[in-house]
Amino acid sequence: MPTETETETETAVGYIRLSQDGKSLARQRRDVEDYATEHGAELVTVHDEGKRSSGFDTDRPEYTALREHVADGSVDSVIVPNLSRLSRDRKERLRLLLDVDTADVAVHSVELGRAVDLDDDWALVHQSIRATTDDVEKRKEIARSKRATQERIENGYDHGRPPFGLTYNEDGHYWVPDRDTAEYRAALACIRLREDGHSWREIECETSVSKDTARRIYTRRDRYLPANVNTKERSPPSQPRQPTSSSR
Repeated sequence: MPTETETETETAVGYIRLSQDGKSLARQRRDVEDYATEHGAELVTVHDEGKRSSGFDTDRPEYTALREHVADGSVDSVIVPNLSRLSRDRKERLRLLLDVDTADVAVHSVELGRAVDLDDDWALVHQSIRATTDDVEKRKEIARSKRATQERIENGYDHGRPPFGLTYNEDGHYWVPDRDTAEYRAALACIRLREDGHSWREIECETSVSKDTARRIYTRRDRYLPANVNTKERSPPSQPRQPTSSSR
């Protein structure tokens, strides 16, 4: 039992998620950690859903873990960069807020700078309107993106994030070699090593490019070099280098 001069430290968990563009996961994490420090909360963990995680998906592993934390009463509060990180679906977001409120757990938004007060009637109405607005706007954005992608496909243009070592040309229509980058030089090394008969594992050890990424590079090797160019002549000698992000 705390004495009159002592108070129990509030425990909290954070939650971050990145669907496409927006504030980076590292920045989201710092915001959550800074908020916890400023408000004197002990941050038990930050549930990191990672990149390209849809807020319309209710079966997210870290989101499920967050709900379990709330249900078992092991924390006092949840801290998020903004409420849209929890869910883009209006019904799911309101359901979560009500479930958390019923469990007597506070939801703090870094964006709002405070906890959400669902005991206030107008605050509840506001959250309902905000959740609906976020839901509708995001669905419109997704629909626009799908139409734009379909138009690019119909026009024969490349679409989506450029693969490892490639970038869009000036018109933004086609992938072209991103020649002045370490990724492009690593891609050339992957192609040369494969044509020299090296295994994918050997290529990974030599270039720090994952086996799956190296396979994709080799499959589309014509995109990295002009036709009829000898890759052994064009590729610089492979050099040990620092690992790079190779999820593409």
